[in-house]
Amino acid sequence: MRALWGWLGLGLGVWLGAAEMVRSAPGPAVPPPKALEEQVRAALKDQPKEPRLWNNLGVSLRRQGRNAEAISAYRQAVRLDGKYADAYSNLAVALTAIGRHEEALGAIRTALKLDRDNPVYRLNLATVYEGLGRDGEAAIEYRAYLQRAGESAAVYERLAKIQQKLGRTAQARTSWQKAVDLEPENGAYRLAYGQTLAAAPGQDFAAIAQLEAAVRLKAMDARSWLLLATLYNAQQQTDAAAAALREAAALDPSSARIHNDLGVTLSKLKLTDQAAEALGRAVTLAPSYAEAWSNLGVVLRVQGKMNEAEQAYQRALGIESRLPQIYNNLGVLYLESERVQESVPQFQQALTLEPGYWEARRNLAMALGRLGKWGAAADQLKLALEAAQVPSALITQVQADLQKLQEASR
Repeated sequence: MRALWGWLGLGLGVWLGAAEMVRSAPGPAVPPPKALEEQVRAALKDQPKEPRLWNNLGVSLRRQGRNAEAISAYRQAVRLDGKYADAYSNLAVALTAIGRHEEALGAIRTALKLDRDNPVYRLNLATVYEGLGRDGEAAIEYRAYLQRAGESAAVYERLAKIQQKLGRTAQARTSWQKAVDLEPENGAYRLAYGQTLAAAPGQDFAAIAQLEAAVRLKAMDARSWLLLATLYNAQQQTDAAAAALREAAALDPSSARIHNDLGVTLSKLKLTDQAAEALGRAVTLAPSYAEAWSNLGVVLRVQGKMNEAEQAYQRALGIESRLPQIYNNLGVLYLESERVQESVPQFQQALTLEPGYWEARRNLAMALGRLGKWGAAADQLKLALEAAQVPSALITQVQADLQKLQEASR
């Protein structure tokens, strides 16, 4: 029996999510679960009242997914030794695995009464609290584990997810950073950290760095490529954004959002035909996608396909009549088609929906000027300047245009 006793101390089952971890102990390596079960059952024939054997039987059964049998084994262990804290903790693991969280809470609390300083029990208590939806208490116990047992990337991951659920975004970012610091080659941690950074103001470059690390570690999915492309576009890295969106489209070819963003990005690169193809794909996948119809209209207008562009804009307005950009886009098409009178109400409607829409106000001033309504055009530019709607780089030019219009109206 001496070889058997070498792994009797391995019955401390701990789980993170669906995974079970076990503390190592000196002695021979632990056999595979089925072999362990056979050895323990053989030993139990000679020592049927040895609680550690019953605990180890539970461990072997739990690792085979036979939780109900494991629970019976653990209960036998604690019947034989009511102060066997490890067995109570393992019982909590098995009960949680089958959704019996209240019973699991009782078992892990008993383990903690017997050994309140055991950090593994704190970890198990945190997971039980998660199962019960008591996330605030789970976060406290994860912290308690980290304080007692030292830093663990896997535990920081669990803590970060709980903090995100609780809306504690700054704390979650710190926890993800800790996980990354401990396991820098873990792509899933890099990805999650990048996603949390992307949601924080002023962290675009840091988020890009983490997501690019996730690319290197092959941890990206379509949604993550889309996020990376959005960050690239925000930094005017248009070619990098296009490359990221192509990756996203390859992973999720049925996403209208991805094809829409790809079309918009390709249009910025003057790849008009490819942009039209991507946007056409977007509206085919999602015929009620108003923004994609409007964006398709922009590309068709650039291609000189005015009738098709107008149809796309009208299709967009038929789906969603509250987007000021669509009215502005349609107004621009009318301006370019020498249908100036028809453009005016489009710009006006855009401004009704969004009074601070500078591009629409500038376009309205241009249309009014073309109609010879110099005073009305000047009023629009004056209003934009007074309301601080004009981008700083254009203020001097707009002031000069306003002066010309005022002189023309005299």
